[in-house]
Amino acid sequence: MGGRKGGGAFPFDPSLSRRDLLKIGARGALLAMAGCGDRAMGSDGTIVRAAIHPAIGIARVGNSAGEYYLGPEIPGGLPIAPDGYKDASGAMKRQAARFRVFGLDADGNVVRELTAAEADIEWSVHLVNKKASWYQFDTALDIPEAEPAARRNEAYVGDARAGLVIDGGSRSVTGRDAVSEPFDRGRFLGSSVYLGELRTDADGRLLVLGGRGRSFSPDGVALTTFANNDGWTDDTSDGPVSARVRLRGVELEVDPAWVVVAPPNYGPAIATDFGTLYDVVYQTMLDVGWVTAPSQVSFLADVFPLFDRLADLQWVNQGILDRYGWGAPEELLSPEFLARLADPSAANAAFRQRWFARFRNPDYATLEGAVDLLPPLYGDAITLPPVSPRSYLAALPFRYAALERWAAGDFVVGDDGAPVPTRLEDLPVATRAAALDRAALEACLGDAFHPGCEATWPMRVASMYGSPFRLRRRVGREPDYGDVLTPEVALSADGPLAGCAPGDVTRWMAVPWQTDTASCRSGYQYGDTPVDPYLPTFWAARVPNHVMPAQNYALVLDRSRPLDERRAAFALRAQFFRNIDRPERSDTLQEMVDNWYRLGVVTEQPGPGDEAFPQTFKVETDNEFPS
Repeated sequence: MGGRKGGGAFPFDPSLSRRDLLKIGARGALLAMAGCGDRAMGSDGTIVRAAIHPAIGIARVGNSAGEYYLGPEIPGGLPIAPDGYKDASGAMKRQAARFRVFGLDADGNVVRELTAAEADIEWSVHLVNKKASWYQFDTALDIPEAEPAARRNEAYVGDARAGLVIDGGSRSVTGRDAVSEPFDRGRFLGSSVYLGELRTDADGRLLVLGGRGRSFSPDGVALTTFANNDGWTDDTSDGPVSARVRLRGVELEVDPAWVVVAPPNYGPAIATDFGTLYDVVYQTMLDVGWVTAPSQVSFLADVFPLFDRLADLQWVNQGILDRYGWGAPEELLSPEFLARLADPSAANAAFRQRWFARFRNPDYATLEGAVDLLPPLYGDAITLPPVSPRSYLAALPFRYAALERWAAGDFVVGDDGAPVPTRLEDLPVATRAAALDRAALEACLGDAFHPGCEATWPMRVASMYGSPFRLRRRVGREPDYGDVLTPEVALSADGPLAGCAPGDVTRWMAVPWQTDTASCRSGYQYGDTPVDPYLPTFWAARVPNHVMPAQNYALVLDRSRPLDERRAAFALRAQFFRNIDRPERSDTLQEMVDNWYRLGVVTEQPGPGDEAFPQTFKVETDNEFPS
């Protein structure tokens, strides 16, 4: 759990890491959702149809010529990147989204995964980028603070707007270790744009690789804003994933999936943020009755993850380190603190209730505090000075309800004693498809949809989905919504959220992605009002605010140096964007477009081995800028 031993009250095996506890809790949640053990519920083993998982997969852009890594495939796990996130030249590797086919019985239970060893599988994907042809982002359109949105690139009218859509076309691939033709049919104002390609692995599973991180303006228009730069495009995209599957000569009906090609993950050692995209979608599934919350609250599944996520942000935000990190006045998840969090006794009730009171209420009825309440993160409707209750984030309703029951002592620990899963195959067969769904979305941000990193507020609108966690395919041609998109039209029954066509998920995001990534940081000041210089923050888990640079890490590791000097090096973090920041904002934005891949990546590294410091560090590595 850290560099120090807990006392006798420590409730778990001290050899377990915090990530082990996350995996144990997630396994319990998956079993509760499936209502099963190691077999499909009542299945006779007869496969009659199939489904692709993850239902929504996440790829990420990168400029490495040929190397890539895989996104996480078990909840609580990290991306699968045994050789790191950059290649020998310093280029950023792409994250591939890997898709699998699972055979289902007549009741929809998972029987087993189908691979090229027993089935003929032909994969097809269609990738499109519609950002420049869509509407501007200012505020999420499903909240009371929403304002109508005008078109991006409004100077292009009629048929000319088709030149703003980058349609990479549909590509197919089949067999083992195969490579498709690239998604290179698309044009932006006449300029060719590459959106990626398909591959298969040795078992015939699909790998979707996205673009190279290229953002540009054919006419050299200057960058001016975080989300709506006319004349610009990038090479993110999204679209449907389908498969034709023949098993023993019989073609199976196959539930399709979706892939989102997102910006890079600069914090892959941080498993997730406080709010995850999975939690957002899960809340939507609960609201429409497609999933049912477990009858019991589990400490490991429902409570521990929230405190762990906050604590982990100490590696990417100075304010979290100072307030809640290692050696802080309120050190989250020290063995002593964890023991009290997991204690359901009446004697510990005041402690639990005091911490529950720190979490904002998701009814957003009143404007609650910024930094002292939890989480210390901005919300969907942030303005400075803040005027809306949604200026700051609250836990989602299902999370808040679990916290309320925890505070009352109504919870179980949730450790079933099974071995800690380290790969998908360590989980019960019946849970593996759901594990892929969760792992992909859990590694994405679900807070501060302003607009966000991977996907934004439409992901919490039920009409986007046709079944649990599976996006609905739009049927027919989408209507023209006019020069201005109002919140009423956006949320209408026949509006833009009534299903999805290729490009419909990422079109709501910033264009280009680099300007949003470089703009949304932490600790903003307004007027003469004193504010914390580090908190609240936006998306530090994926776009770090402050990091431990390699030179500080080296000093901490040097046990020949005085302890006070090593502690000072540990406590002092560096600005993540220090190498691209310029006096003029437009210059900073352009630096980000030009040099995004040179920025460092926060990776796990071993601690120095003494009890003055954590056992595991998360350090900025592979910073490609000159010292």
